[in-house]
Amino acid sequence: MADSETKVPQILLAPASPLWYHAMMWAVGGLALGLLIAFGFVLRDHFQADGMTLVYREARAPLIQYRLEKGAWPAKFDFRVPPADLAAFGFTKVVQPALDKAPVNGTWTFTPDSPAGKGIPAVVFTPSTPDASSLRILLVVDGRLDDGDGAKGIFRVSETEAAFTLKAE
Repeated sequence: MADSETKVPQILLAPASPLWYHAMMWAVGGLALGLLIAFGFVLRDHFQADGMTLVYREARAPLIQYRLEKGAWPAKFDFRVPPADLAAFGFTKVVQPALDKAPVNGTWTFTPDSPAGKGIPAVVFTPSTPDASSLRILLVVDGRLDDGDGAKGIFRVSETEAAFTLKAE
C-alpha cells in the first residue's frame, strides 16, 4: 500500500542571524566560563592562604616572647615537636590549632639562621610536594604578611620553602 499523499519537502529558511554572530556568542560564552573557572582557582588560593597566614602569625608571638625573656632564640626545632621550655610561653596551645587548619601539607620549622642570613631567625615552611598551587598560595601569604614580592622583604618564597623572618625589636 502506497501512501496516497505526496510528500512535499519543506522550504529551507535562512537563519535570522548571521553565522559570525553565533560564533561570537559561543566564543564569549567560552571566555566567560574560562574566566569563571580561573576566578574559582584564585578564590580558593585566597581562602587557603588564610590558614597558612594564621600559622605564621600565631607562631611569632611565643617565639619573640621567648627571645625577650631568655635573651636568645630557641634552637632549631620542628613545630610538631617543640622544645619543652617553649611550652611555658603557650607555643603548643596556640600553634597546634593553626597547624591543624593549614591547608598545604608540609614541614613547619623554626631556625635561628634563616635563608636570609646567619643570626636572622625565621619560621620556615617546606611543602611536602612543592608545586604551582602551593607556590601560588605562598605568594598570596606574602601579600598578607609582607610586600607581596616573594624575592624580598621579611617573607621570602622560593620554589622549595617559604621563610618568615622574625625580629625581637
